[in-house]
Amino acid sequence: MSVHTGPILEGRGNSDYERYVRVPELLELAKPVELLSHPEERLFQVMHQSAELWLHHIDYEIDRAVRLISEDQPELGADLLHRCRLIIDLLREQIIILETMAPVDYHVIRTTSLGRGSGQESPGFNKLLDAGKRIWGPFQELLARRGVGVMDLERAPKEHYALFRLLQAMMDYDEAFMKWRFTHMRLAFRIIGSKVMSLKNVPAAQLEAGTREPLFPELWEAISALTAEFKPTY
Repeated sequence: MSVHTGPILEGRGNSDYERYVRVPELLELAKPVELLSHPEERLFQVMHQSAELWLHHIDYEIDRAVRLISEDQPELGADLLHRCRLIIDLLREQIIILETMAPVDYHVIRTTSLGRGSGQESPGFNKLLDAGKRIWGPFQELLARRGVGVMDLERAPKEHYALFRLLQAMMDYDEAFMKWRFTHMRLAFRIIGSKVMSLKNVPAAQLEAGTREPLFPELWEAISALTAEFKPTY
């Protein structure tokens, strides 16, 4: 009797791996080579397509983290925020690859293929701009249920370890998000300069504002408040 070794999942592809990952469909999303305005366009497009997948996955994980925080499971929520931070770190490293593209090559892509598109229109990125508000409300409600405040966690982290771990995970994610935005800004400056208007008629230099806007400003202010309590002289 012959043993069937072929794929058993429905879909396209010669193996179950291809069918599960949907490799044929994914590869069809890339612009055909013969239609590229410049050989470097493939890198530019793939970079943004993969980033969009990761950004939407972060959004998914943040929803899960918010639910866990609301269910009084701060440590599990912290674990998912840590995962999100790692993905943001990956995206930051990924951006650097675009710095291998010569600015003159990008301008060919920009003027022939992008229409009026701008990274500021990224649905994945825009979903994450309100992540702070989505997390902050349930976090405050959790602290209220436990009868503690942010300063209590900062003053005695070991007494409220699970909550302090969540606080740290929130700050880790926040810091990673700002670093990612900073790296994106530096990429823009390196490729198009700081004085050029974006395809949405926004100065590239305006990106700098986002690198200084934390998602959880109250947590950063608490660090300053804690330091002030010790009346440092340094």
